[in-house]
Amino acid sequence: MKNILGYIGVGLRELFWVAIAGAIIFGGITGFKYLSENREVVEAEAVPRPITLVETIDLQAFNAPLPIRGEGFIQPFRIASLASQVGGQVIKLHPGITERGVFKQGDVLVRLDDSAERASLTQTAANIEGLQAKLDLNAILLKRTEALRVSGTTSQAALDQVRGQRAELAASLNSLQAAKKSAKIYIDRKIVKAPFDGAVLSKSVEIGSVVNGGQSIAEIFTQDRMEINVPVREADAALIPGLFSGAAPTATITVEFAGKTFVWTGRVSRVAPNLDVRTRTLTVTVELDDVAATGAQGGETLASGAPPAMINSFAKVVIQGIRPNSTYPIPSTAMRGGKNLWLFDPSNINGSVLRIIKAELMHVDGETSYVRVKKLPEKSRLVTTALSTAQDGMRLRDVRNKLVNTITTLEQLTNE
Repeated sequence: MKNILGYIGVGLRELFWVAIAGAIIFGGITGFKYLSENREVVEAEAVPRPITLVETIDLQAFNAPLPIRGEGFIQPFRIASLASQVGGQVIKLHPGITERGVFKQGDVLVRLDDSAERASLTQTAANIEGLQAKLDLNAILLKRTEALRVSGTTSQAALDQVRGQRAELAASLNSLQAAKKSAKIYIDRKIVKAPFDGAVLSKSVEIGSVVNGGQSIAEIFTQDRMEINVPVREADAALIPGLFSGAAPTATITVEFAGKTFVWTGRVSRVAPNLDVRTRTLTVTVELDDVAATGAQGGETLASGAPPAMINSFAKVVIQGIRPNSTYPIPSTAMRGGKNLWLFDPSNINGSVLRIIKAELMHVDGETSYVRVKKLPEKSRLVTTALSTAQDGMRLRDVRNKLVNTITTLEQLTNE
C-alpha cells in the first residue's frame, strides 16, 4: 500500500511540473504574438555624412629663380708660402709684410743681403774688361802675323801660336761671361717678388734674420679675391643653369658678424670634376664679385665699419637656379605621398569638395617645397590639414570661411 501511494505522489509531482512548463510555453507564444501584432515599424533614414573642417592657404605662382642653398667657409683664391731660393740675411721687408698692408704683383717683398755677390759680380766684370782688352790686342797681332806670313817673313808656327792664344782668350771670356750671368741670377734670387696682388696672412722673420733657401718667410693670399666651396646635391646641381657648360650663375653670400648680417654678391667660378665619395655631393666654388662691396642688412653698420670677407668666416650661399613655369611654393608637409596635392575646391555645385591632383616635385628648400602643377583648378586653395581618409570629392569646409561667417554674425548682432 505504501509503495502504491509513493508511486502516485511521484506521478503527481511530475504532472505538476509538466503543467508548469506547458503554461510557460503557452505564455511565451502568446506574448510573442502580441508583440508581433503591436510592434512599432522603424523606417530606415539616410544619415548625413559630417562635413570635414580643414585649414587652407592660397597658392601663389613662383616667378623667381629657385634658391639653391649651401654653406661653407670663405677662403682666398690663392694662398702661398713666401720663400727665397737662396739663403741670406734679411735686410729689407715690404711695408705690406711689416704693417700687414697690401702689395701689387711684382713688388719686392723681401730683399736679402747681396753685398758679397755684387762684389763678385764687379770683380768678374773687371776681369771681362781686362780679357776683352787682351783679345783686342790679339786681334791686331793676328792680323799683322797673317800679313807677315803672306809675305813669307814669318813662320807658320808663329801664326798658329797667335791663333791658339786667341782661342784660349775667347774661351776664357766665355767662361767669365757665364760667371757674370750666374752672379746676376744669384743676385736676383736675393730678392723675392710678389707673384700676385694680395696681402700678408702671417710672417715668420724680421729684418736681420738669417734664412735658408726654401725657408718660409711669410704667408700671402689674394685679399681682393675670395671664394667659398659649397657642397651641392646632385638634384640641386641639375637645377643650376649652365653649371656644366661654362656659365657663371649668380649667387648671394651672407655672413654673420657681431650680430649683424652682411651680404655680398658672387658667381659660380668652377665646379669640381668629381663627386665626394662619402657625401655624394658636388663641390661648387662661388667667388665673391667685389670683396670690398658689402652692406649690412637693415642699413645698420658697426662702429668699426663693414668687415671684410675674412678668411674662415662661415657663409651661407644662395645660388640662383632655373625659373620654372607653373611652379608653386608649398609647405613640405603638404606634399602627399611625394606626388599629390590636396586642394579645396569651392566651385562645386554641391558645395566645397576635396580635389586630389598630381604634382611634380621640383625642389625642396628646408620646410618649403616647390611643385609644378600642369593645370590648377580655378579658385582652389591648398589643404594643409592632415586627413586620415582622404577621398576625391569628399565634402569640406574651410576654417577660414567659418571664421569669416562667425565674425560677420557677431558684427550683425552688435549693430542690432
